[in-house]
Amino acid sequence: MRLSRQEKETIKKAVAEKDPGAVIYLFGSRVDDQARGGDIDIVVLSNHLTLVDKLSIKARIFETLEEQKLDMIIARDTKDPFVKSAVERGARL
Repeated sequence: MRLSRQEKETIKKAVAEKDPGAVIYLFGSRVDDQARGGDIDIVVLSNHLTLVDKLSIKARIFETLEEQKLDMIIARDTKDPFVKSAVERGARL
């Protein structure tokens, strides 16, 4: 997993402020230690987060990580095939 300790903690803290029970998965190129570059792709499994929460979380993360590109998907479950694949192939934070 190609995330620094600060990046992991920043993401986890920003999500937990809105939903402490949310589960976060990193997916995409940042899961592969051999890959280079790439943005941060995460899936957040939550029954409570809204679009407004998502925007707030992304703003909070940007405040700390500044120039990091972050793509975030919020889902209630893994019924969607894309979300299911991201969770299965991803790494839980």
